[in-house]
Amino acid sequence: MNAKLKAFIKTGRGKLTLAVGALALVWIVLLWQFAGSLAGLLPGAGQIDRTERQVKDLRRENAVLKGRVKAVEELKARFRSQVNGYWQETRDGLIDSELRNRIQKAAREVNLTFNSLGSVRVSRINDELYYAEIDLSASGTIGEIVAFLAKISKSRPVLSWRRFDLRPEPLHRRPQNTAGASGSTAVTEQKLNFNGVIRVIGYDGTAKKSGGGRK
Repeated sequence: MNAKLKAFIKTGRGKLTLAVGALALVWIVLLWQFAGSLAGLLPGAGQIDRTERQVKDLRRENAVLKGRVKAVEELKARFRSQVNGYWQETRDGLIDSELRNRIQKAAREVNLTFNSLGSVRVSRINDELYYAEIDLSASGTIGEIVAFLAKISKSRPVLSWRRFDLRPEPLHRRPQNTAGASGSTAVTEQKLNFNGVIRVIGYDGTAKKSGGGRK
């Protein structure tokens, strides 16, 4: 029997069988030694539970971040929409001169005479926005003043009143002859005095980026 086994081992088939057997034995020994480590690599119920909770937390954080990004985008869109309504010198002209011209034009169209009209003052809000103001004072009838205010309210870009004061002037009496009468009657003419400050918001962000813009 031993002779036959030895003879079989010496053959190519016997050598192959012996090598496969040895390899199988090595694998059995390795699996036996590292069975504990391999078992540790497989997640248990507790680990699976913790991972599922972490995934849920990450999903909640992701939803919160998406909400914040959406809010920022909406704020940017709102700002862009508002910027279109601000004074832009590339579109509306130089504010130092054009704002004053527009106010004078509105007054002429309603026959309102200014007592005084100041120069345009410009102050920065930030790197992209500024506001311009101009003082004015005038006197006129209620109709003239209301018509002037209506003109200003229709101006684009929008002009607003930072300050507005309106006071009646003392009554003026003027004689008026009445036909067929020996005397004369007196009629009164009421005028109003008003002064205020007109303000407009300006945007020059694009101009500043290209090298220009208001300092």
